[in-house]
Amino acid sequence: MSVSIDDQRRAALRARRALTPSAARRASQKACRRIARLPAFKRAQRIGLYWPMRHEADPRLLLPDFDHRQQAFVPRVTGQRLEFIAIDGHDFRQRRSALGIAEPTARHAKPVTALDLLIVPLSAFDAAARRIGMGGGFYDRTLASQGESGFRGPWLLGLAFEVQRVERIATREWDVPLDAVASDAGIYRRATCPTSLR
Repeated sequence: MSVSIDDQRRAALRARRALTPSAARRASQKACRRIARLPAFKRAQRIGLYWPMRHEADPRLLLPDFDHRQQAFVPRVTGQRLEFIAIDGHDFRQRRSALGIAEPTARHAKPVTALDLLIVPLSAFDAAARRIGMGGGFYDRTLASQGESGFRGPWLLGLAFEVQRVERIATREWDVPLDAVASDAGIYRRATCPTSLR
């Protein structure tokens, strides 16, 4: 009997919540160290992160690995999609969105197509870098819009704890594929991910 996506999401989120704060921080550090070694990270200049919530893996631990060329961006919800605001490390003016997420208040935003690398939160993933989101669809709608423009857009990297990995996720027609997922245990790549960026 196949397991539904909703069941996979619930099981992965339970496993994530079961991590102690210290274990979650150690796992986030391990995953971020793996990301910092990726060619896709080293080549990227504009890098999209997210502000973690609900026990998510923390991509902010990657900020000390940014070099002088690299700039971090965080998402802000506009309508049904995301736009991205440049930040200076952990220092930016923020507010709580209607979804309870910390987001920047700065006026000047960039579309997702301006980013070189986008680190994406998720509920669950599998070894083929397939992702289950939180259910709001903001990332899928935003990333689908880049396809409409005919532009490839940023390299897409999921970030999660290894306890969120499930056996296999059945993709749906609106799911935008990731290039890879980073966890504390390894980097999981999509089969068609370009070798030069791995």
